[in-house]
Amino acid sequence: MDARLAKMDEQFTKIDERFAKTDERLNKIQEVLERLVAKKITETEESLEQKLVISMPKMEELYASHQSASATPDSPGQFPPKQPSPPPTTISPTTTTITTSSLNIQLPASATAAPIVKEYEANIPYATDGPLTDSIHGAPASSSPPMDAPKSLLEAAEKGDVAALRRFLAAGGRVNARDERGNTALHLAASNGRTELMDVLIANGAGMDNWANMRRTPLHCAAANGHSATVARLVVAGAAVEARDARGATAVALAARGGHAAALQSLLEQGASVDTEDVDGRTPLSHAVRGNFSAVVALLDKGANVNAASKDKETPLMNASKYDNPEIVTYLLEKGADVNAISLDGDTPLLIATRHGRSAVITCLLEKGAEVNVAGKNGETPLLNATNNGNSEVVKRLLEKGANVNAADKTRNTPLLNAIKYGSPEIVTCLLEKGADLNATDVNGETLLLVAVKNQKRDVVQLLLKKGLSPRNKSSKDESPLFVASRDGHDDILECLLEAVHQCDRAEIGRSLRVAASAEVVWVFADAAPDVVLEEAGREALVASATDGRQEALRALLQLGVNANATEVNGRTSLHNAASAGHLWCVRTLLEAGAQVNVKDKNDLTALHEAARAGKRECVVALLEGGAEVHSKDRGGQTPLHLAARNGKRECFGALLEAGASVNVQDESKETPLHSAAMNGEEECVDALLEAGAQVNVQNEMGLTPLHIVAMNGKTECAVALMEWGADINLRANCRSSAEDFARRGNHRGVVFKIGCHMAKF
Repeated sequence: MDARLAKMDEQFTKIDERFAKTDERLNKIQEVLERLVAKKITETEESLEQKLVISMPKMEELYASHQSASATPDSPGQFPPKQPSPPPTTISPTTTTITTSSLNIQLPASATAAPIVKEYEANIPYATDGPLTDSIHGAPASSSPPMDAPKSLLEAAEKGDVAALRRFLAAGGRVNARDERGNTALHLAASNGRTELMDVLIANGAGMDNWANMRRTPLHCAAANGHSATVARLVVAGAAVEARDARGATAVALAARGGHAAALQSLLEQGASVDTEDVDGRTPLSHAVRGNFSAVVALLDKGANVNAASKDKETPLMNASKYDNPEIVTYLLEKGADVNAISLDGDTPLLIATRHGRSAVITCLLEKGAEVNVAGKNGETPLLNATNNGNSEVVKRLLEKGANVNAADKTRNTPLLNAIKYGSPEIVTCLLEKGADLNATDVNGETLLLVAVKNQKRDVVQLLLKKGLSPRNKSSKDESPLFVASRDGHDDILECLLEAVHQCDRAEIGRSLRVAASAEVVWVFADAAPDVVLEEAGREALVASATDGRQEALRALLQLGVNANATEVNGRTSLHNAASAGHLWCVRTLLEAGAQVNVKDKNDLTALHEAARAGKRECVVALLEGGAEVHSKDRGGQTPLHLAARNGKRECFGALLEAGASVNVQDESKETPLHSAAMNGEEECVDALLEAGAQVNVQNEMGLTPLHIVAMNGKTECAVALMEWGADINLRANCRSSAEDFARRGNHRGVVFKIGCHMAKF
């Protein structure tokens, strides 16, 4: 109980101290207000007297010229009644009262006045002009500066115009006026190092600790911009050295972050704290280590904690290891920095330095005993990081210090795999000499040789082949080095692989040939295994090239003598596949090489059928020019026009019709292209066929007309088009149903309505 009472007494004592400080501040505010209001009264009286003296003769003259006029009080010739003058600004001795024409504020001289004053100040806009600020601060409306002169106190501060600043202040301008970012004139002067201007502002009562954007004070601004003389003036004038901005940074932290050693020294000489943490828990030293050695020395000489860790447990040494400043790293280590400290992410200074490729820093850390086999949160080691950067000297240094050459991260990535992806043959050789595992695979089951091929490392491929690695070995995705080199068009690497062809079977060569990406790759295969190219593998490669649109590989295979009419098991030729995919240049290349244009597959489809079905108009034209039969029918008796109509490929109609395609030809089910278009429900296709002369009431073997079909499927627009072209709404199918019956059965109310409207016309 006694302890609790003692604690309460202590708290009450602190509260009394705070009230005493508040009273002191209120007294100062009252004094300032009294001075400002008294000054305002004096200026107003002098101004009014001067204006009355100047304007009285003119007013008498005007009055004399109008007094003979017999006008009513409301007549335009008479002066309006005199308006009462606004009440003068007054001060009460017991209370601070501001009374103007626009506001009446009473501030009692007590502890409760502080919040009112604060609220009043907070509600004053940042702008320095306008009726409210003029009425309070006395900015004379008649005193307009020259066009090239500053137009406000803030502008004068920004331009460094001391004379203009003095004029504005003498005229009653607000010394603590703010811009849209919350900057006062003192903020601007401090940011630009204008000490003379700053002295004028301080002498006129400028707030030393006002907040601008990011809660920064003038001292923050001066420190961040490295103005040491300005910093010293502000500190001497009473600026709060330990004030923090929105990120918790003090002026010391900002000076350290910017590497401003002189400004930092000024603050430290005034007793500023060296270990104040920001919101991330970082001290000024963590910021200084980015690159300014003098700032680091100054902080450590003043007792900064060399191992102060942030919230994520990152020390100044870790931060310094990101940058290429071995001098700073060495000095931190000499001052006792922990070389093996670990952050929350599992990073050490050495892991960070190797990740950023800081070789000189790495040397410093290794000399001080940094652990070389430490693993980060993803299992990465310093050696694994070093192989990313291609620095063989760092790799050798780590290996000499005992780094594990086969340590893998969580993705099964080893230093050797990493070196193959990003490094050089020299690093690969170095790792192999230290016992790196040649049989290592990554998380996808990719071998070292496959990784080298994918990353186009020809020298590494040759090195690995000499070590006995086979180009046959496949990944979990069934990819071999030979296959990938062919598919990706790495013809120079393919040559290296095919030199070891005796280790490969013919099936793998053929499989790789089928994905050949270029003519160069095809020629490499032809030189290494000509018999394979001219056999079934070559024919399959031709079909695959046409399907994928690999024109150059296709041309090379044709030049080597591969049969242009070679077929797949389903009877499709290269021309079928090229036409279906719309590869125009492949179609033309095959036709030039003698491909038969009317060859049918097992479903009696020609290349023209395929192009029409896919809507490849240019291929349709090329095939027709090459002699394609426009009336050719498939197994169901459908022509290319049928297929184009069924799939809504109106763009092909013109070429087919110009070539003589019959618009009323019937298939095995007695369906015409118009039936096919009706099934698709494309109004434009239906219109195009009707305009070309399609019979609107033709019936298929089930007695269905195109109108029946669109009614069945609820295609209202198509139904309207057909009826406008004369479709008979009374025709019945074999099942005795009319178009209206089909529409009602499918609950297609739109079609039913349109049929009813059509019936009403007749």
